[in-house]
Amino acid sequence: MNGGKLILVVEDSATQALRLQHVLESEGFETICSYSAEEALEEINRRLPDLLIVDYHLPGIQGDELCRQVHMDLTTRSIPILMLTADETQATELHGLESGADDFVSKSEDSEILLLRVHNLLRKSTRDASMLDVARSLFRRARVLVIDDSATYRESLAEELREEGCEVTQVASGIDGLQRLAETEYDCVMVDMVMPGMDGILFCKELASRRSEGAPIVVLMLSAYESKENVTRALEAGADDFVGKSTEMSVLRARLRALLRRKFLLEQNERIFEEFRAREMETLRAKAEKEAAEARAGLAEGLERANRDLEEANRKLRETQVQLVQSEKMASLGQLVAGIAHEINNPLSFALSNVFSVEKWLAEVRDDPAAPAVAGLLEKSRARIADTGQGLERVRELVVKLRTFSRLDEGEFKAINVVEAVESVLLFLRHKTADRIEVVRDYAADNQLACYAGQLNQVIMNVVANAVDAMPEPGTLTVRTGLGPDDTFLVAVRDTGCGIPPEHLEHIFDPFFTTKDVGKGTGLGLAISYKIVQAHQGRIEIDSTVGGGTEVRVLIPRNLKG
Repeated sequence: MNGGKLILVVEDSATQALRLQHVLESEGFETICSYSAEEALEEINRRLPDLLIVDYHLPGIQGDELCRQVHMDLTTRSIPILMLTADETQATELHGLESGADDFVSKSEDSEILLLRVHNLLRKSTRDASMLDVARSLFRRARVLVIDDSATYRESLAEELREEGCEVTQVASGIDGLQRLAETEYDCVMVDMVMPGMDGILFCKELASRRSEGAPIVVLMLSAYESKENVTRALEAGADDFVGKSTEMSVLRARLRALLRRKFLLEQNERIFEEFRAREMETLRAKAEKEAAEARAGLAEGLERANRDLEEANRKLRETQVQLVQSEKMASLGQLVAGIAHEINNPLSFALSNVFSVEKWLAEVRDDPAAPAVAGLLEKSRARIADTGQGLERVRELVVKLRTFSRLDEGEFKAINVVEAVESVLLFLRHKTADRIEVVRDYAADNQLACYAGQLNQVIMNVVANAVDAMPEPGTLTVRTGLGPDDTFLVAVRDTGCGIPPEHLEHIFDPFFTTKDVGKGTGLGLAISYKIVQAHQGRIEIDSTVGGGTEVRVLIPRNLKG
């Protein structure tokens, strides 16, 4: 089979057309017959054939004119054409080749020769296009290598080819010819079939094995012995055409022109194809670049929009964090205010009561200085005034602690006495611990620590308040300070409360997580304390046993720099 190659036979003789169809289809080709040039052109419009076999003499448009029209069209110019004629004169052959036919065969020629020439033309038309030198100029002189052991014939042939406009190189043997082909590019090789050493047949076979290595070269086999066997041997060896040396030079030149025209046409077609492909690639590249630019612009816009959304979200998050911290501060402040109110209210209440009693007793003494009870009333007044002084002293102490606490709430980085901060917190929470919780103090000798005082004060308030809340029943609250591991300062608060279940320990620092009843805790105290301690490059450790109490240890580096 021949790969489904389609051959259009243009022959006005039905008998001759059927004979050709039978020969070609027996070889595996698909054929279509047209009985005039007009029908052939219509058939070509419907379907492009791979090869045309055209009768020279046709009714209406002649075969040579059909060749010209086919080669004038860019779509069909690369279709190879084999011309047939019953007129075997060299003038007819010359005219057919000059009209654009790629090969010329007599109708009386053997079918085997016809098929060899058909295969030869199809082989040339399907050669690997990537091997073509598409960079060559279309308008250039053909380079021809003449290989013949006869110096006289070589020179005669070279003279004819120079008149044809070719650049001619002469060598005397096939070995020299192969060497020249390895060094220089040629368009055509004209080689003698019979030579000493490597003859034309061996040369063609060797050249055919090398054709894939470079640009295609057309081969015209020459021989003084014109016979069907020699033609067959030459074409089977890979020659593109066979011409007898006795043929008129005009016909030889016409066959050479046909071969070169075919070769240059393929190069030009490939050049055009490459230009179209380059333009198409450029168009596709421009389109891809445009789409990529649009995609980048869309992506940049999306990223910009996402950044704006992220910035807005971060702004709202910061606002929320500020509000949460403020909320927790207000919750701590609520406990502080409640403690202050309780601590001030008690001494003020009995001080006011004492003042009222003293005023009453002094009025009685004033009204009756000689009454027997005067001494007793004065003694009672003295005792009440002393009690009032103690109550007012407690108020003064509370004010001092409050001033200390207020200084600790400043945001600057400075050295503080941690015990003063602890005592302030215990004082303000005393209304929760009095008569219910025993407070045990275990302070180190050195309690100086450089820190952000207000933030650490908030941590101590949160930890101690949680410990007090964890003991609804009477218990013991132990507060100790001292040196921790890795040169840290330790503040530890232990309670004897209910303890923390293991499943809650991993969430103890999560924002809004709380085990207190609704309305009694924000779930932010330990979360904020954890962030504050982290900012101090420290850590918080918790040990807890259900039913056995909890110890919270705050560890702050002693060499912390603000």
